[in-house]
Amino acid sequence: MTKFDLRGDDKEAAAPPAEVPRDRREPGGSVAQATVATLQSMIRDGRLQPGDRLPPQRDLARDLNVSRATLREALSILATIGEIVARQGGRGFVCADPSGPPATPSWRFATRYSLSEVYQFRYIVESYAAELAALTHTEQEIADLKVCTTAFRQAARDNDLAAYAQADFDFHNLIMRISRNKLLVDMHQTFASVLLESQRLPTERRGNLLIAVQEHDRIVEAVAMGDPDGAKYYMRKHISMAGSRAGLPPSQLP
Repeated sequence: MTKFDLRGDDKEAAAPPAEVPRDRREPGGSVAQATVATLQSMIRDGRLQPGDRLPPQRDLARDLNVSRATLREALSILATIGEIVARQGGRGFVCADPSGPPATPSWRFATRYSLSEVYQFRYIVESYAAELAALTHTEQEIADLKVCTTAFRQAARDNDLAAYAQADFDFHNLIMRISRNKLLVDMHQTFASVLLESQRLPTERRGNLLIAVQEHDRIVEAVAMGDPDGAKYYMRKHISMAGSRAGLPPSQLP
């Protein structure tokens, strides 16, 4: 296993990493997502090989021109979707070997909440938000939900796991906003990092990514029809299925 030097002594042999594009740092974009894309590009073009140790976070953040907090978020995404794995002892990461067995993602919020508790929370809160959304939505908000499902479907087809998890989160966040309940919206934002992490985990056991897309479609249809009972039902079914895809045993599913 070799330690990978991002800068390299030979400029032609080891091209420097692409800086996170400036236009992807504007409001509405995600610096962490752009950082994930940059690191994935480095893995796919061979600048980072299976088993290579990633540089220390201080050096990597400097070379990618991002904050340490942004880098940690990007590394968490890559670890959750199995492209990097933590070194023994928990100090740093190495690139995963795609020919080996898939890495088992860890639930990084385990000291605060169990994964089953998170899905129980989502089951109750998000199903009620969907119920309210069916009663309060506008036509523009239905159009916005359809934009989210289009992005979700495209990420599934592209097998872009980071974009897939983000599109999933954006959809559920929009349902919260459409509910018109400010406390629900604030709660979703307060626990955004925990909720987003719960939505990344199913990608490791993903099977057919389009199944969750179809579940989103059913929720949108019920909300658009002004059917609160249907919206609640399909959201609860979706959250329960997502918990199963995240690895929860049947006894712990909401």
